[in-house]
Order: sequence, then C-alpha cells, then structure tokens
Amino acid sequence: MSWLEGLKKMVGKGEIPKRDPDKTDFCYYPFFQVLMTAGGKYMPCSKHEAFITHQGRVLTSDKDSIEDAWNSDYMRDLRDSFLNNGKHFAGCNECWREQAMGLRPMRYDSYGYNVSEKQVQKPLMPMRVEINASNICNLRCRICMPTASHRWIPEAKKLYNWNEETHFNMTPQNIEAIKSWVPNFTQIGFFGGEPLMSHENIDLMRHCVETGHSKHISILLNTNGTVYSDEIVQLFLQFQKVFINFSIDDIGERFEYQRSGAKWDEVVQNMKSYLKHGGHTDADVIEAKICCSVTNMNIWYFPEYFQFMNEHFPGMPVYWNLVYAPHEFSLEILPDQVKEKIRERLRNYVKTSYQPTREKTKTVEDLIIFLENKIDKDFGSFFKKIKQHDEYRQEDFAKVFPEWWEVIKEYEMVVEA
Repeated sequence: MSWLEGLKKMVGKGEIPKRDPDKTDFCYYPFFQVLMTAGGKYMPCSKHEAFITHQGRVLTSDKDSIEDAWNSDYMRDLRDSFLNNGKHFAGCNECWREQAMGLRPMRYDSYGYNVSEKQVQKPLMPMRVEINASNICNLRCRICMPTASHRWIPEAKKLYNWNEETHFNMTPQNIEAIKSWVPNFTQIGFFGGEPLMSHENIDLMRHCVETGHSKHISILLNTNGTVYSDEIVQLFLQFQKVFINFSIDDIGERFEYQRSGAKWDEVVQNMKSYLKHGGHTDADVIEAKICCSVTNMNIWYFPEYFQFMNEHFPGMPVYWNLVYAPHEFSLEILPDQVKEKIRERLRNYVKTSYQPTREKTKTVEDLIIFLENKIDKDFGSFFKKIKQHDEYRQEDFAKVFPEWWEVIKEYEMVVEA
C-alpha cells in the first residue's frame, strides 16, 4: 500500500490523530519541503544523512531537477515511513540520536510550519525549498569542505586527493520548477556557499516581488556576514518576513582563523548595517539571529564570546549548531577531564542578554547534555587535523588560541609519544 493510499484509508476511518512531537516520531519535513545541496544533490532536510535517490540512483542537479527529487520514490518511501510511525530510514539518524540524548531534535521544528492535512495527504508541490545555489563562497571555514565552498577545492585536493568541482545548481530546469512553485510557497531558505553571492538567488527574490507573492513568503537566510548591499535590504523588506542567521563562531582573530578569508571588523559592521533595517524580535520584518557552530575550537571561549555579543548586539539570540562532523571538531571526542573544565566555565561564566530557550536557541544545559555524549573517536585526530591545515595555511592554532591550548596541549604530547 502506498503512503497516499494508506493516508486515504485512515482519513476514511477518521483515524488521523492530532500529532504531537512528544508522543510520536512523525516529521512533517518530507511532506512540505525539499533541499538542494551545494554539492549538487538533493535531501529532504539539512539534517538528513543521505541523498535523495530514484530507482536506486542518486539524483544530481546536472541531470535531474528538484521536481524529480520531490516526486522520487525515496521521498514517497520516507513519507510512508513517517505515516506508519517508523524509524527505519538511516538518513534520519541524527534526529533519533539527539532525541535519545534528551535533546530537542530538528524534526520538532517541522511542526512550526502549520502544515495542513491536505498537504500531508496530497503533497503535489512543496511549500518550502532550501536552495544552495552553488558552492561558490569567499571563505574557507575550518569546519567546511569543498562541496560547500569552492575555495576549499585546492586544499582538499592537496591534502586528501579529494576531486571536487564548482557546482552551479540553479539550472534552467530548476529555476523553472522553483518559480512554478512560488504561489504555493510559505518560505524559501537560502544557504550556500555564500547565498548572497548568487545572482540566481537575487533574481528569484526579484521574481517573488514582481509577481506579488513575496507578501506571503518568508525568507530564511544563512550568511557569513561578509556581503551587504542596500538593494538586497530593499528586496528583503518586500517579503512577509526575513530571518537572517549570521554564522559567527567566535570573535576577533579566532573568528578569522575559523572562517578564513573573513575580516572580523567588516563582518561586525555589516551585521550592524542589516540591523538598522530590522532587529531581533517577532515585530521586525528583518529578524536577525546569530548561529554559532559549536566545536572544540571555540567552546572554551564562550564567556568572552557572549560578553562581546551582549555589549554589541544586546538581546540578539545566539543559536548553537552542534557540530557532529567532521568528528575531529566535535565536542564528543574531548577527554572527560577537559569536558569537566568546560562544564564549569559554561555554568559559571556564560551570561546572555536574552533568555535562552530550547525552541529558539538551545540552553546551556542542552549544550552540556551534548558535551557528555561520547563517540568512539580519538582526541588525537583533532591535533592531526589542526596541524595538517595549519601547515598548509601557514597558521598556528596554539598562538591564536593560547588559553585553550594550555588546557589541551598535554593530550597532543600523548599523541606524539
């Protein structure tokens, strides 16, 4: 029985319960959105750990459209799995893993999009897309990879013999499909690469404005903060709502080390320029939030990080994105003694100018729950990866992070011995 036939049977018997994320493993994402990755493939959501296939073949933007991905047998099977309250899709493992830890997994967010039973019953077209128009980016972030930044390509080739290329995913067929869906959209997500460097993204926003559909569409944008223009702001103001997430993992020289190519002072100024047209509340058309990818490079400096944010961006929430991969940068591989020192700093010295919540940001206790998780990976891999890229980039982690280095350097000695 197909997912649609099964749902119709349930509807006929009046058996569809009111879904509750605490009482069911149901996720709405496959029923209302599809994602185009920077590497030219498709996924149901950004947490998914597998690419969309059809008849056993991975779909790619150079051969297949985003519409093909939406109508694929993979998506149909995934919908069927959730309608039967199943967990067998390995691609969803990250959500199940966070749920098992006691954290709030991303599937909870899908309940906030007000997806109707009609959309679940008959998902003819998505209500939302996430667009990674290309892997064109002006930065080489330490936690990134060449599939998401073309500036990583030579480094990955030299160090890992990784053959990657530049991807331009907004093909004519993808642009046509997405524009045909615009009347049904409630939100468009722009990611990257750096999404504000994409002419196709800007043209799509113009299309939404010119056709009058921007009034019922919100924009969700992740940006590294290096790009600002008055034209972009004026486009933003024509939409129902614009959520800007600034990817800021640290401050000053440490920020520039982790997001190579960025200039800290310029990024801070760009953030302030955007905020002149908005703020960080529900009442602002342009609502900003800081997205911090939590790694074992920046975790020690959270007290200083929040002190800066409290002073320069008071009241602006900071969302913590928990990094699982590359595993070398995950908090999970830290030694127990180091984790204990971090717990003390987090509980005693992190002060925010807003109220952290699980729904919008994550709390200190959520971060500590994640910190207490362990994986079967050696902390020595962190030092090896840092050293490898420091040599290529002619940088020195110990000099940029001296206080943190004093805490962890003894473990490098163990690795070298």
